[in-house]
Amino acid sequence: MTVEILKPKHMIEELMFYIHQEEMGGDFINPDHKFFPLYLELQKLLDKLNNNDDKPYVSVKNDESN
Repeated sequence: MTVEILKPKHMIEELMFYIHQEEMGGDFINPDHKFFPLYLELQKLLDKLNNNDDKPYVSVKNDESN
């Protein structure tokens, strides 16, 4: 048996796909759904990962901009 280890981006995408298809019904993203806040945060994280592939991440204490 072989197990494929997914990169974090792919894990986020797979989880988002699962939430959209299985929990939200697959038609549209419902902002009133109980998993919408999680879906939104995953999208923000995915955007951050996609936009910062070559950029180092610097954490600033008490930074509220993200």
